[in-house]
Amino acid sequence: MNKRTFIIALVLIACTLIGWYIYVSVQAQEARAVSEVSIDWWGSAHADAEAEAFIHWNEDDPAQIPINCAKCHSGKAFLDYLGQDGSTAMVVDNPGQINSVITCEVCHNEKADMLENVVFPSGIEINMGTGDALCGTCHSGNGAGTRVDSTSEGFSDDEIIPEASFITPHYAFAAATSFGAEAQVGYQYDGKSYVNRYEHAEGVETCTQCHDSHSLRMRKDYGDANLCAACHSNVTGYPDYREVYVDGIDYDGDGTIEGVYHEIQGTQAFLLDVIQEYASQELEQPIGWADQYPYLFKDTNDNGEIDGEEAAFPNQYDMYTPRLLRAAFNFQFSAKAPAGYVHNGKYVLQLLYDAIDDLSQVVETDTSALVRPE
Repeated sequence: MNKRTFIIALVLIACTLIGWYIYVSVQAQEARAVSEVSIDWWGSAHADAEAEAFIHWNEDDPAQIPINCAKCHSGKAFLDYLGQDGSTAMVVDNPGQINSVITCEVCHNEKADMLENVVFPSGIEINMGTGDALCGTCHSGNGAGTRVDSTSEGFSDDEIIPEASFITPHYAFAAATSFGAEAQVGYQYDGKSYVNRYEHAEGVETCTQCHDSHSLRMRKDYGDANLCAACHSNVTGYPDYREVYVDGIDYDGDGTIEGVYHEIQGTQAFLLDVIQEYASQELEQPIGWADQYPYLFKDTNDNGEIDGEEAAFPNQYDMYTPRLLRAAFNFQFSAKAPAGYVHNGKYVLQLLYDAIDDLSQVVETDTSALVRPE
């Protein structure tokens, strides 16, 4: 090695060492104390030992969480799913332990650090990257529109399917909403195109860029200012998210241009009305929705509401046709994606619009004021 090459090598080594020192110093300065992180975690839904998500099976005999539910409702079972306990990875082998919340070890372990792909209930597998894949694994839903098609196979659109029940996407499926047509969790009608993953803005495109991974609240990367306020000047707190709109289109046709949240709510209400008309006219059994399992009930007094004893499990709706299953699935998709307007509002609106359009083939309804997002 000549002198010039030797000097260049020394300079490169020195630069590398300096860069590494700066990186380590910055990381050390940004690292938060374990006590601070713990406080955030204790106040989060992942640590809520009294939440229905963790205690729903406590009174069962035996008191354990079924295998098909355990992955997301028991911290111990998630370790089983990862294979961190030495079992086969990407499958839950045993019923889940009750009262097992999402603790530090659930997300901070060797197998969790390696997880990159999420398998959605549609069967689609998407690489969400390390970190976000942990979020997406549970926030992906537990049922997809493809199940509606498999249940409806062999039946005409308006033929009652014997012993069919309401098919739902489950709850809090933010990843499924965000990835839209790529994840294929909503009921996507043949011949229709749907938006893919919602590309928000640089720096706010992933789960952990927007949500603090311990408190689960919105990050505050602009001092004490709300993260969204950087672009949406009217946002100062959570209620203001609902007032954000980006294209000035009146999707629900109510004559007012509103935040995406309100446009979804208006279109959702429109769909429920048409569902009720369809059930009354085509099936001669009035239907209603209530925010409790199993959600769709017989509206025995035909007043348009589910009230009193109507909201009881034995009174669940049980006259499903393929057309009703499709529309009801998308209605539930919009109802149980509480932040769908943020994660991918256009996808949610497309699902609602197409369900209305499908029902309007047999139910007379004026959809001329509605706008389908492109």
